[in-house]
Amino acid sequence: MPRPFRPLPLLAFLPLSLAAELAPRWLMPDQKVFEDDFSQTRELKALPAKSPAIGAWNPNQGTRWKVVDGVLRGEASSPEYQASHDTHKGVHPRIALTKTPADYVLKFSLRLVDGKPFVADQRRSVAPFIEIGHHVARVTWGANGAMLLADGDTLQLDVAPGFQLAPGKWHVVMVERRGDELCVQFQDGPTFHGKHPSYRSELHAVMLGGLEAGHLEVDDVTVWSVKAGEQPGWADWLKQHPAPQEVRLKESKAPAEPAPAATK
Repeated sequence: MPRPFRPLPLLAFLPLSLAAELAPRWLMPDQKVFEDDFSQTRELKALPAKSPAIGAWNPNQGTRWKVVDGVLRGEASSPEYQASHDTHKGVHPRIALTKTPADYVLKFSLRLVDGKPFVADQRRSVAPFIEIGHHVARVTWGANGAMLLADGDTLQLDVAPGFQLAPGKWHVVMVERRGDELCVQFQDGPTFHGKHPSYRSELHAVMLGGLEAGHLEVDDVTVWSVKAGEQPGWADWLKQHPAPQEVRLKESKAPAEPAPAATK
C-alpha cells in the first residue's frame, strides 16, 4: 500500500533491482496464510485473547490502534486508562498478530515514529520489542544491546550490541519459527538465531511493542506456512555464525502463563 510522502535519503531512490530483498534464511515457505497491506481505513478494538470473535490484530493493554494513511498506527493507552491500572498500563503501543500457525515465516515492516528513548540502565525505561509467543521468545533491548531471549525472558541466546531501531526509519523484519528454534532477520541489520526447549509452546502469536508515549507503525505483513526441509545455505550459515555464549539475565520463572486478556 503506498504510504504518504516522506523525505527519503538519496539511497532510497536506487533502482529496486539493486536493493537486497529480504528472504528466508532457514525455512521453506509453503502457502500464504495471511496478508495485510492496510489499504482499508479502520479502527481496531481489543477483545479477550480467547474470544472466538478475535480478529487478526488485537490491541494490548488498552493501547489505541487504527489503520490510516495505508499503515497500522498505534499509540499508548489513554491517561484515564493508565490512571485506573496499577500494572499493565499500556504506556507504549502494543499489538498482537494472531494469524500465525505453529510453524511459519512472517515478513513485515515496522517504524518507531517517536517516543521516549530507551535507556538501558534506567530502571523503568521501556524498550521496544518483537515477541514470538507470550513470554516465549523476544527480541528486545537491554544493557547488552539488542538481544534474543528465551526461558520466560530470562536467558539471552543471541546478541547484537550495536544494533538499534532508528526512530523514523522503516525496518523490514522476517521471523522464521519451527519447533524449538527461531530465526529473526532485520534487513540491512543483524540476524538472531536461537534454539531452546522453552521455545516449544502452543503460544505463537506475534506481539509488537514501541517506545513509551510514542507511536508505532506497521505495514506490508505476510505470513506463510512452511514445508519440510531447510534453505540450501542454512547449514553453511550456521557454521559461519556459531552460537554465542548463553547469558542468564535473571532467575528462570515458572512456565509461561496463558496470554493475558487484551482488555486487561
